Amino acid sequence: MDNDFSFYDDVAGLERYLNLPLDSLRNIPIYARKPAVDAIIKVKEMEKTSLFRPGLYYIVLADLCANTAFNAKYGDAEGDVRTEWFQTAAIQSIGEIAVRNYVAFSKTIGDAALLIFSSFQDVYEWSGTFSRNLEAMTDEYSENLDIRGVDYEEDQLEQRVQDFRLRARRLVHLGEVSYKDHSDPLSLAVSQTFKIEKSFSETDLGCTQAVADAIRPKLSELGLELQKNKIVEIPGIGENIMTYYIRKRTANKPDAGADE
Repeated sequence: MDNDFSFYDDVAGLERYLNLPLDSLRNIPIYARKPAVDAIIKVKEMEKTSLFRPGLYYIVLADLCANTAFNAKYGDAEGDVRTEWFQTAAIQSIGEIAVRNYVAFSKTIGDAALLIFSSFQDVYEWSGTFSRNLEAMTDEYSENLDIRGVDYEEDQLEQRVQDFRLRARRLVHLGEVSYKDHSDPLSLAVSQTFKIEKSFSETDLGCTQAVADAIRPKLSELGLELQKNKIVEIPGIGENIMTYYIRKRTANKPDAGADE
């Protein structure tokens, strides 16, 4: 797989092997496709050799920002390219980190992706890698338009790239998870994650109180801090709880969750 790109030319075969939606890889330039495919193959191999056991996991939901507005302006076909690149970046980013423990790319839900982790450090490193891959794919978009022969006004290209820009809200929750048919994660905690994702408006990694309590001992070591987001109601908990953003620590600034 080093310098032989012929393997990566068989897009249909790769998509079948990787269980990706039709045309997920076709619109990615081959020089960008190679690292993406290599990383996704690594993820698939990890999933085959990992034994999932029902238990307590970090549940991550990533949601593509401004997708409805982009589709309305540029059409569903172009919106599909944007979503496919987003989903590819989510999986690719798992394969590019040094995973410490169990991780799985669980499913795609329209313009969102659900992932399951057993280590918060893996969650945090994945989130940073994911952001960098989204930025890199955004940089490829103008050249990709030319490769695909898409008509556009040259003086509008900068605005089009800005509209395409891949940004994602991402939330991590903590709860019990089990699988149906080894692929569909089922639990109240997964449902809760979907319910509260819209409470986060920024693209920094967000978390619930359960995660904040669990990771507090690691924050100083990782140079991170909790910054309050808003109080939300989580179904099944019976009370309103605080949510947070997890950000790089600001010097001499107290942890926003220190008094919780």
